[in-house]
Amino acid sequence: MSVYRITRFASSDMDKVAETAEGLREMLKDIGADFIDIVSYGNGKGVVVAKYPDAAAREAADGLAKMAFGKMIEAGIVDGDAIHPHAGDVVFSL
Repeated sequence: MSVYRITRFASSDMDKVAETAEGLREMLKDIGADFIDIVSYGNGKGVVVAKYPDAAAREAADGLAKMAFGKMIEAGIVDGDAIHPHAGDVVFSL
């Protein structure tokens, strides 16, 4: 069953988040995720939704996910105190 990592974050510049993520594409392409979406829901708030085939793949990707956020924090694009990661298993799909 699929699992997700959902990470809420805050940024003053979502365009820069997207630009930085694009720069990390090569590093993240082999992370094992089925997909990774970055969603802005306004007012400087966003969420990263990453779907993995199983818990082992998600856990294996933890270090790269932290490194990607670390690069955005270092660049001053993402507020490090506003990062809230969550992980969960799919219990039902439509």
